[in-house]
Amino acid sequence: MNKKRAVKLIILTGIILIFGTISVLGVKKKAEPSIKEKQIAFLKEHEDEMTEYIKKYSSKKETVTIHWDTAKVDESVAFSKPMLTVEFDISNSSEPKYDNQGYILRIDTDIEKLSDINELLILNDPIYSNIQGKKNG
Repeated sequence: MNKKRAVKLIILTGIILIFGTISVLGVKKKAEPSIKEKQIAFLKEHEDEMTEYIKKYSSKKETVTIHWDTAKVDESVAFSKPMLTVEFDISNSSEPKYDNQGYILRIDTDIEKLSDINELLILNDPIYSNIQGKKNG
C-alpha cells in the first residue's frame, strides 16, 4: 500500500511541477510587449517629429491624426530594407485638397533596435508631389 501511495505522490508532484512551469513561462511571455506594441511605442515617442514633417509639406494649419493600430513593417520595395509604415489623416486643413486622403507615412529606422528615425517619407499625393518638388527645386 505504501508503494502505491508513493507512486501516486510522485506522479502528483510531477504534474504540479509541469503545470507550475507552464504557468510561469506563460506569465513571463504575457508581461513582455509584443513587437507591434514596441513599434507603436517607438512611433508615439516620435509623434511630434512625424507631425512636424507632415505639416512641413502640407498646409501647416491642420489636424493630423495618426492611426497607431496600422503600424506595420513594410517590405514591399524590392531590394530595399524593411521599414515601418503607419497611416494618417489630415483634417481641418486650410487647403481642402489635403483633407481625408488616407495617407501613408514611411519611417526609415532599424526595425530591430527602434532607436532613431533616419528618414520620413509620405507615400501619397498631393503631399508626395510637394516633397519631390522641394527636393528637385
